[in-house]
Amino acid sequence: MRVRSNMSAQKTALYRTLFVYGFVGLFCAPGPTYAQDGIREAHVAGSFYPAEPSELRAIIEKLLTEATVPARVDKPRILICPHAGYPYSGPIAASAFRLIQGQSYDRVVVIGFTHQAPFSGSSVDSRTAYATPLGNIPVDTEAVRFLKESFKTSPDAAHAAIRSLEEAHNTKEHSLEVMLPFLQSALGSFKLVPVIMGSATAADAKTLATALAALATHGDTLFVFSTDLSHYHPYDEARRIDERTLNAILFETPLAVERLFAKGQIEACGRGPILAGLFLSEKLGFPERALINYANSGDTTGRRDSVVGYGAAVFYDRTDIPHIGIAPEAGQALVALARQTLERSIGGNISDGSKVTKAEAPTPEIPDLQKAKGVFVTLWKHGTLRGCIGRIQTHDSLLKSVPIVALDAALRDPRFTPVRSSELQQLRVEVSVLTEPKPLPNLAQLIPGRDGVVLELGEHRGVFLPSVWESSGWTRLEFLQELASQKAGLAADDWQRAKLFVFGDQVFVEDEPAAPPEPPTAQ
Repeated sequence: MRVRSNMSAQKTALYRTLFVYGFVGLFCAPGPTYAQDGIREAHVAGSFYPAEPSELRAIIEKLLTEATVPARVDKPRILICPHAGYPYSGPIAASAFRLIQGQSYDRVVVIGFTHQAPFSGSSVDSRTAYATPLGNIPVDTEAVRFLKESFKTSPDAAHAAIRSLEEAHNTKEHSLEVMLPFLQSALGSFKLVPVIMGSATAADAKTLATALAALATHGDTLFVFSTDLSHYHPYDEARRIDERTLNAILFETPLAVERLFAKGQIEACGRGPILAGLFLSEKLGFPERALINYANSGDTTGRRDSVVGYGAAVFYDRTDIPHIGIAPEAGQALVALARQTLERSIGGNISDGSKVTKAEAPTPEIPDLQKAKGVFVTLWKHGTLRGCIGRIQTHDSLLKSVPIVALDAALRDPRFTPVRSSELQQLRVEVSVLTEPKPLPNLAQLIPGRDGVVLELGEHRGVFLPSVWESSGWTRLEFLQELASQKAGLAADDWQRAKLFVFGDQVFVEDEPAAPPEPPTAQ
């Protein structure tokens, strides 16, 4: 994907008007205060956006009217928006908020981050309302209470630390606040859930995403994640970096994005919100991601020697989720069947392959077990892979296939020595039931984290289950290169000549085995 700025003469004139306002506002207009008890005041009104209500309303309405958006009626689930002053990033943010005009949500969760007061975990504000020049926005106190129980740090203590640093350095955190007037204009009335991330670690982002995904099951929620892109590079260099960053946001897993950030290959100030948004996407069923708009401050102000990048992206609920439809009780019966087969065969010291594969444990009569579906059995030992073999397609029922592939995974995976009977109690058994593989028409339709891939080229064939995305943290390119070289025995770039098929899976895992007892201490 190539990012490009759609800069018409009309839009350029609008950007210039906004920049003139911004220059005057930053140096001349004091922000109003809203010091009522329980209400968070508007800290950056008069600097990042106008303090006068009619002026603010007029500018936002003009930005929304001028915004160019995709012609589709799907309801956005997640937005990623820039948070700079409106003269700089306002037109880009407006492209995102234009998509939600006319929509309604039970709540809007806005995830910002602290630029200058880092802390561990995430924080949700306890105040009852957030003020802007357009009025007070009520906080969804029930949702706040729900989220508080999921965070590692004290929300009140974290927010107190932010306020203390703001007062000491005469600065005001803006990454969340600048979204609010746009939301008020686009949605009218809504309830707010204000979240601030204090770190950009994958662990903290995943913890937040888990809590947000649980909240998403209680009503209709819009999630808005705040970030700008690269900072202070020359115009052309910034565009190259931002293109890599936006491609990562649109096409990679959160762990791959974290690696790219760590290696300095992509840039954004809101790393934490980006990672949290991508983890949330996985938990919500891999919504469709799309770029709405991109520009940098060189486009909006004309100064191109040192610019900041701004991108807006949207995630829509997906309708093409692979359907497997194995009932939970059937999945657990398959896990038990695999375990019983290993115990009866390897535990009983049976080594003749022809006899081993006939060892089937009695299983309850569950209709789903009679279905003919591809299946893999994966064995883990203390969190490390110990064996994995399966069948992509078969005419045999799951009841017949699982004992065979379970023993193949234990005894015939060429990467490992055969499992010994003494290891059985240390193993964790995982059974993956697959959808039928479908041809991948183009690479853009590969969904990292969701799709398993089958590669075929001549007599060479390789398979990666969807779980490989998480265990490896690979990018899409790395995933396909490793599939070609590691699994199909080809050159890494031969995936480009191969036929690719994608499939989904439904995974069932037994409980972790108990830790071995500690040896007695010598007296």
